[in-house]
Amino acid sequence: MSVKSRQKKTSESAHKAMELGPLETNVGYFMRKSVLAAQSSFLKESGVKLLTGQYSVMEIIAQNPGRTQSAIAWAAGLDRSSLVPILNQFEKNNLITREPVERDKRAYAVSLTEKGQTELAVLREQVVKMEQKFIDGLGARNHQQLITLLKKFQDIL
Repeated sequence: MSVKSRQKKTSESAHKAMELGPLETNVGYFMRKSVLAAQSSFLKESGVKLLTGQYSVMEIIAQNPGRTQSAIAWAAGLDRSSLVPILNQFEKNNLITREPVERDKRAYAVSLTEKGQTELAVLREQVVKMEQKFIDGLGARNHQQLITLLKKFQDIL
């Protein structure tokens, strides 16, 4: 067999469908792949170097101005140690303000700045377009069912 024939055969087998075995029925495997695909799509569609989790944090802050970092972390599904670097970057970029909470000197209340609100408005437009893509692909009923099932999944855990 020639070198060229071996390379062609190797290339064909490298791109052949992979056997997944037990992963075929593993919810975590497909959720992880879905999250990675959604993040990639979000980056491509938005044109902003902001991860979906960071967008979620911005949206939670916008919907709940003045709430503490701990409350934001809980709502975003993050631990505080994961949230702090995100907030530090947001603060550095003048997207948020952090004010000490009167009754608790260790806690900070977080709000979006005017610049943060403006940037979030632009991001929302991109997110709406992406969500419409999901609705078009799944259908409105399946889209809503997927959200319902994901919420139930979280409740189970």
